[in-house]
Amino acid sequence: MNTIKNSYVYKMIESFILALEKSIKNSFIYHLLTKEVNFEEKIDNSLIMKVIYSIIQFFRKIFCFIKLDKVFSNSIFRKTYIWLALLFAVVPFIPTMATVFGCIFVICTFILNIMCTPNFKFRYTPVNIWVALFLLIYVVCACVSLIPMASIKVLAVVGIYILMYFVVINSIETRKQINTMIYVFVFGGLVVALYGIYQYLFGNTLATSWIDRELFEGMKTRVYSTFENPNVLAEYLLLVIPLCISLCIASKKWSSRIAFGIIACIFLVCLAVTFSRGSYIGILVAGVVFALILNLRFIFLFIAGLVALPFVLPQSIISRFSSITNLGDSSTQYRLSIWQSSVAIIKDYWYKPIGQSTDVFKSVYPIYAQNGVSAEHAHNWYLQNIVETGILGFIVLIGIIYRFFQYIFNGIKKATNFADKIILIGFASGLVGYMIEGIFDNVWYNYRVILIFWIFIALAVRYKKFIDEEERMLND
Repeated sequence: MNTIKNSYVYKMIESFILALEKSIKNSFIYHLLTKEVNFEEKIDNSLIMKVIYSIIQFFRKIFCFIKLDKVFSNSIFRKTYIWLALLFAVVPFIPTMATVFGCIFVICTFILNIMCTPNFKFRYTPVNIWVALFLLIYVVCACVSLIPMASIKVLAVVGIYILMYFVVINSIETRKQINTMIYVFVFGGLVVALYGIYQYLFGNTLATSWIDRELFEGMKTRVYSTFENPNVLAEYLLLVIPLCISLCIASKKWSSRIAFGIIACIFLVCLAVTFSRGSYIGILVAGVVFALILNLRFIFLFIAGLVALPFVLPQSIISRFSSITNLGDSSTQYRLSIWQSSVAIIKDYWYKPIGQSTDVFKSVYPIYAQNGVSAEHAHNWYLQNIVETGILGFIVLIGIIYRFFQYIFNGIKKATNFADKIILIGFASGLVGYMIEGIFDNVWYNYRVILIFWIFIALAVRYKKFIDEEERMLND
């Protein structure tokens, strides 16, 4: 080992990495992404929050007057965290409307807890205001939609999902609770992935409609597990895989490391047999981000892994991946036509969004459709967002993403606990992979994935908030 470290090649690579680390840490982008942003005191003392707290106190007085605080003082219905964890566990397996009713129930338990808590205070993070703004824009866009009733139906579902972000932030009180939520996410994903692999091994003729038989004769099926669509399953896996790898690295016991390592491999196999090319790119980019943030030296290990992949992957997966730049693929041609049509819609509606729902999109899209291609959505998360909510909604969505990464990267920078650092890296790289997939598909097409997205964002933000709270306690 000492011989390798003393070699000229090793010293040259070491010098390169140290110089690169120094240049990154001195860069404007690094300081921008790790900058501490905290307006908690200003927000709490703002007029709007004073009004909100006054309204809460008014209803709480009524609540206490009729003795409901005594009735529910030790009630299980005040344990919002428990119901939240149960909901998160079953989201991949239940119908959309069941998730909506589940969210409404969890929100009601949260409101009940507020009513039973004297001098209740909301937990502030820099991401909150952007999420609130996006919800406001979402409401306005539904009201001014080309087909208001269709958009309001979507708002009723997605609006409740967005509210779950605030429930998660304000309901998780301990480290044990948030760790449990992460384990629930990973083990729920394990069941989903195992079922997907079962579909692949024992055949699934329903999934053959997503295959271009002329180009991919070796593909017998594409799995979708509990999500009805292979790309939707891939979107879900892109969020859970980096978090599982984080648990593998962060675990102190070797038995836990091996267990989470095996689970991560199961996830990757399931992702592979979705044959979702966008997710292939997404997981590779997420892996690069994970390696770069963890330690620049790991990038060489990652590159070595990439070089080895063609020798270990089945030919069907290699063919699928190599077809990404093949414009002769019907799926690629289909998407290009839809993107061009969606850009044409944006040119006319960027300042006046058409509103949400596939019914609204389908009412406008045929006017701009090219080559006779029909579509229910833009097959691009960013284009779809601009079409539905206009340029203002898109700017606010980018604001959410920017504040999220700024907040999480700040946590990675200041975390003194190695496990905290790794978990935050998992959250950050998971969102990166999800965003890459968003270039190739509308990752908010499936309602359950929308709910998982908002809970995922909230869990990451709440995890970082624990670091802030513990740092404040130490300073005090």
